[in-house]
Amino acid sequence: MSNRRALLAGGAILALSTTRPAAWARAPRGLWFDPTQLPSYSGRLDRWISNPAGQVDRGLLREGTQFVFPASEAEALAAAVARGGPITIWGIRARSAPVVTMLAWARVETDPASFVESPAWFANDTPGTQRLALSGRIQAPLLNPQGEPMGVILANGGSIRLTVETHRRIASQLDVGDNVAAEGLGTRRGDLIAIDAQRLGKDEASLQGLPEPSP
Repeated sequence: MSNRRALLAGGAILALSTTRPAAWARAPRGLWFDPTQLPSYSGRLDRWISNPAGQVDRGLLREGTQFVFPASEAEALAAAVARGGPITIWGIRARSAPVVTMLAWARVETDPASFVESPAWFANDTPGTQRLALSGRIQAPLLNPQGEPMGVILANGGSIRLTVETHRRIASQLDVGDNVAAEGLGTRRGDLIAIDAQRLGKDEASLQGLPEPSP
């Protein structure tokens, strides 16, 4: 009887090991859960978005969802997913807005997943160093991982970063479809440009300083 129980137990363990998803088996060392059990978000890549320090740390789907990731993932993502190409993301979606903190990704859901070892739970605030001006039509608010607006994404591919408090105070000037111009410190990297706004207006002729932060 004991031999039979041992054989049954061994068979159960073998069954579990052979039916375990390949993605689960490739999870980073120390990860205690399978990110692909989380909700998945699939779509076509509209564009990559850089931060003012020049690091690509965000993507925008044509369907409107933004996803954030550490800059260390950017090279692998850009090599695998071209603009207009498919991508599937597993992660945590903010309660109030369409932004996902990426924990795993693949080109399509049936591909083995690549896992993010250090997810971007908070927005990168590394500043830029070049004095730049940027203008265009607002395509979408720039969202932090918690879903709070912290600037805008422009239809021409640029992004203007603000603090959450500043965005809240001047939100009436930042409606989707409106034109906006800004000047500040940032980085231009090929066709990607992002700045931390220091002055802002409807166009370059109407730029004004931003409100002082609350005490």
